[in-house]
Amino acid sequence: MTTGIETTEGTEERIFEAARKVFARKGRDGARMQEIADEAGINRALLHYYFRSKQGLFEAVFAHMFEQYMRSFDAVLEPGQPFPELLRRFVDHYIDYAIEHEDMIRLMMGENLRGASILGEALAAAKHSESSLPNRIEHAIRAAIHSGEIREVDPSHTLLTIVSACIHFIVMKPTVQAMNPDAEADFSAFTEARKQHITDLLLLGMQPVEVAS
Repeated sequence: MTTGIETTEGTEERIFEAARKVFARKGRDGARMQEIADEAGINRALLHYYFRSKQGLFEAVFAHMFEQYMRSFDAVLEPGQPFPELLRRFVDHYIDYAIEHEDMIRLMMGENLRGASILGEALAAAKHSESSLPNRIEHAIRAAIHSGEIREVDPSHTLLTIVSACIHFIVMKPTVQAMNPDAEADFSAFTEARKQHITDLLLLGMQPVEVAS
C-alpha cells in the first residue's frame, strides 16, 4: 500500500485500470473512490491527488479507454485492401478486442443504459473527424460501392449492422451459451466460427446485384 502524496511513474495508468474494473462492476453511481484506491493498491489521498472527484475520474477513464479503442483499429484499416479483406479483419479485431477488454464493454453498456451522455458525446465528436473510425469504415463502404465490390447499401446502417453482429453474442454470452451447446462447450471455438459466419453472411448480403441474382 502506497502512503503519502507521491507521483510515481505508472500510477495514473494503474488508477485508470483499477477505476475501469470498479466502474464496470459497480457502475458510475455504485463505484466508490475508496474501492478504486484499494483496487489500485494506493491510498485514497493519492487517488484524490490525481483526481479530485469521482465524476472527473470517470470522465478521464472513459476518454482514455475510448482513445485506446479507436487507435487499436489503425493497423486493421490499411488503405488499398479489398473490401472483403477489410471487413474480415475489422470483424476479427472488433470481436477479439471486445473479449479481451470485457470491462470496457461492460462500462460502455452501462453508459448506454444510463442514456450514454459521455459515450454519445465521444462518438459525436468522432463523427466530426474524417479520420475517425466510423467515418473511415463508412468511407470504405462507399468506395466498395463505387468500385462495384458490393451493391448499393446505406453506409451508416451497414456499419451499425456490422457492429451489432460483432458485439451482441459477447454481451449476451450467458443467453448465447444457454441456446447454443457449442458455445457452452468451447466459447473460444464458437467465437472463431462466429467471426467466419458474420463475415460470410455480411458479404453475401452485400454482393453486387448481378452476382447475387
